[in-house]
Amino acid sequence: MEKKFNKVKYDIEYRKKHKKSILIDLNIDEYEELQKLLHIANISKTQLFRNAIADLRKSLEK
Repeated sequence: MEKKFNKVKYDIEYRKKHKKSILIDLNIDEYEELQKLLHIANISKTQLFRNAIADLRKSLEK
């Protein structure tokens, strides 16, 4: 009998092997400001962190 591809299971296993999560606590006003800034900049929280990592890397190379 042929097994069917299970995308949900595949995605879960992929994330376990290739992704890590970051959990942070912000004050409510900081979180709300962040949400507004992300909306204005039209970027996601993930992209914000990717940009911050790139900026930090550049600053440490100097």
